[in-house]
Amino acid sequence: MKYISKITLGLILCTAFVTSCKDDDEPGIEGLALDKTEITMGAEGGVEKISVSSSDQWVTSTKEPWLAISPANGIGSAVCEVAIDSTLQNLARTTEILFAMNGRTPQKVTVTQFGFSKQILIKEPEVKIASSARYDERVFKSIISTNVKFKIDGVDYSFAEEATMSEEQKKDAESDRADWLTLPKEKDLNVDLDRGARPRTIKVDFRWGMNVVPYTRVAKVKLIPEDPEDLKDLVDENGNKIDAVVLTVRQEAAMKIEDNRSGDSLAVITINNKLQSMMQIDASENMMNWSNVTLWEATDKEMENMPEEAVGRVRSVSFTMINLQDGESLPKEIRHLKYLESFTVQSNENNQIRTIMMGEEISELKYLKNLTVAAIGINALPDNFVNLGNTLETLSLRSNNFPSLSVITDVVNKDNFSKLKALSLTGCRATDVLRDLSLISGGKYNGRDVGLHVNISEDRTQKDAFLKLLTWDKLISVELSYNFFEGELPTDEEVRMALEAAGQPLTYQESDFFSKEELDKTPSIYEYKLSKDTCQWLLSDDNEVIYQKQEAVTGQDIPRVLPFARTLRINMNFMTGKIPNWLLFHPYFAYWHPEVMVFNQQEGGKNSSGDAVGFSNVELVNYDYSYYYGSEDHGTNQKVDGVAYPLYYKVFVLSDTVE
Repeated sequence: MKYISKITLGLILCTAFVTSCKDDDEPGIEGLALDKTEITMGAEGGVEKISVSSSDQWVTSTKEPWLAISPANGIGSAVCEVAIDSTLQNLARTTEILFAMNGRTPQKVTVTQFGFSKQILIKEPEVKIASSARYDERVFKSIISTNVKFKIDGVDYSFAEEATMSEEQKKDAESDRADWLTLPKEKDLNVDLDRGARPRTIKVDFRWGMNVVPYTRVAKVKLIPEDPEDLKDLVDENGNKIDAVVLTVRQEAAMKIEDNRSGDSLAVITINNKLQSMMQIDASENMMNWSNVTLWEATDKEMENMPEEAVGRVRSVSFTMINLQDGESLPKEIRHLKYLESFTVQSNENNQIRTIMMGEEISELKYLKNLTVAAIGINALPDNFVNLGNTLETLSLRSNNFPSLSVITDVVNKDNFSKLKALSLTGCRATDVLRDLSLISGGKYNGRDVGLHVNISEDRTQKDAFLKLLTWDKLISVELSYNFFEGELPTDEEVRMALEAAGQPLTYQESDFFSKEELDKTPSIYEYKLSKDTCQWLLSDDNEVIYQKQEAVTGQDIPRVLPFARTLRINMNFMTGKIPNWLLFHPYFAYWHPEVMVFNQQEGGKNSSGDAVGFSNVELVNYDYSYYYGSEDHGTNQKVDGVAYPLYYKVFVLSDTVE
């Protein structure tokens, strides 16, 4: 019995000791303890841990959906993870988490999450690009995260070397300093802030132009909030207040092209590369062996009018089968070929649906005489194109996308281009399927530009443009084939009025002719005068000639239109009406192959009125030239009644050639 009492007393003391120890370890907790009572979190959200100590079952609760607690309940001690979502607000938000245990006072943890600042963050605020590249590679993407709507507030352009550049260097490079970065359109900067102040990310394309100067170009693009109120609270990624966010673009310098023969070769190679031409140039070969290049030689007759330093420099160059994209220009390196006499570039891919700029550099070439820019996609001339007026002799703009004739003749005309002899505008159609001009609406067919559409009869501006060409007496070749010309050719009376307005003789004059003696003395006189032996009928007023059943005319009745033109081509258009006398009796009419190159209009074509096209007073087959050079050989007789040019019978009937 005594033994049992001792055991009972021992158990009581042990229980008391255990209870005493637990109270000493967790004084005043009342069964539940937490290791923190405050949590602060950034706007982007995250996870925090809370250590829970408890002697019984506990549970957590919160009123806000942007918190998630795991585990949310338990027995005894545990570690809870509090996951906090990113905020949608600019301002801070606060809530509480309650930890409760039966019969105990709940413990509170206060959670404070800061709001997003108003920011525009660029993932790569500094971008470095090459001086040149293929078109598809001349673009970079900028990744921008923002929680405000923003816009571009201008671009500051500069050269990195400006501090060390001379004033002359700055002046030479000034035209290439700015505007080489194509900014995204306003719609491309739209950002859907569907989550309030939580940042959203967009990708923006910046297209860049090629550098042609030996200096590093810098562009600083300024981004600011659209709302001025947002600008007041704009901060950088470190929370510092700023006025704008800047994207800095650095473009490496181009290779320097020297003013010498080596510089010419580098310019030709660079131009060929930038045109993305299919032509291959072997840089290891001497430039004189390049198939698309000719050089000035000391023995060239034309060197009489050239500086001595032109010897060995590029005289002519041609490029073909190129691939310029919509909106591009011909390479600026063209300007380095300073002694260039002839330049040809042609055959751009998809040229009917691309718009290409010729660029102003071509117009800086002081010695350029022959220019061909064909099938490229140009629809306008550069502002300074008139600078070529004192040198240019031949100009071919065939197969381009000019919308009207006046776009060309407002610049290229007798007053501005006094030395021009040949002009070609053949094939300026932007579509090859259109046969009915009544389907054109606003200069477009099926939503696309049609090209050179000219209504000579109804559009006074275009008629005047056409008359500018007809009254240009120095032209020896005019090619207008395969366009959308419609209406009737100007009558004899209309061209007389135009000649008078232009201050030109109305009919052929004695000074327009050369004699055999003058030809023997000066063979080149043939270019700008007529043979008096062959064409003296034009000076007569007493030898009447009748074409078909039209009114009889004498030589002095024939208007002096393009008097020395060896070539006139207006075929494959949509013309109607009669062929006028100024054309039927032109001294070079038979040389023009008129049945094919003048009379022949678009097969199956209809004009804007829906009428079939074609001239009404000529035959395409077996055309009767008896009025022009007679129906028999009259020997050496220069004058035959009823025949305009009897000596031509030998040329076109008795000879195998018309040359």
